[in-house]
Amino acid sequence: MSRARSLKDKLFVFAVAAGFLLAVAPLFHLAVVVFERGIPALVESGLGFFTDGPPSPLSTEVGGIAPAISGSLILLALSLPIVVLIALFASLLTLEFPGNPVSKAVDVAARSFASVPTIVVSMAVYSLVVVPAGRFSALAGAVALVMVSLPYAYTSFSTALRSIPSTYREAAYFIAMKRWTALIRVVIPMAKKQMASGVLMTMARIVGETAAIMFVVGRFRAGIQVLPDQPVDAIPLLIFDYALAPYPVFHKVAWGAALVLLLSYAAVFVATKMLVREVKL
Repeated sequence: MSRARSLKDKLFVFAVAAGFLLAVAPLFHLAVVVFERGIPALVESGLGFFTDGPPSPLSTEVGGIAPAISGSLILLALSLPIVVLIALFASLLTLEFPGNPVSKAVDVAARSFASVPTIVVSMAVYSLVVVPAGRFSALAGAVALVMVSLPYAYTSFSTALRSIPSTYREAAYFIAMKRWTALIRVVIPMAKKQMASGVLMTMARIVGETAAIMFVVGRFRAGIQVLPDQPVDAIPLLIFDYALAPYPVFHKVAWGAALVLLLSYAAVFVATKMLVREVKL
């Protein structure tokens, strides 16, 4: 290798490394700031941060985010199964019948809906669900979350299923498997790692969404609410409200909640990597 070519190779490697560092530096800085400001709130409150309610504006104690945690879990439990089922059936439909007009319409609608502002979805659900029902509720929040997260789950599942070479499906047909049997027994198991990543991304979208549920869930922070037809709170909404509040104790709670949210993302990601083994093609 000539000296000029070696120099160009080193410059290219340096440029790639520098670009990578520039890309991850803001994320690293964000994580450091969240840990730096969130840990004192967790240490000061202890386990009460997960079991107690939020503090009053003039309180000297940090309190907790139990209503927000329970609300986020309820919203996740209501919306995630619906999103996964609809996205899976839609991706299978467009995979098996790509030339069908219904498949084309589903594909275009799902991909186009991803560009709709989530605040518009929240306003629409408020008008169509909250106003007729006469109350805020977790169900209304689940409807909004399904609408905003469905395009992402559909795109992830479709990409995962299409990544499996057609030769494996042809081999399944060769041993007399029917179309849907081949999908269930061959294609879906081989794409399970990519699909699990899609579920992970959908969970992150649901748990971290703020604008979509801003007008529909009610921000109930007086206690833990478990009924789906009643108002609830959510961790992102609590962070949004408390970060803008003029009270220092609310700022502590917001940073602690942000750390909890960040740790939950990391825990789900690590668990998925450990539990789902990649199928080698």
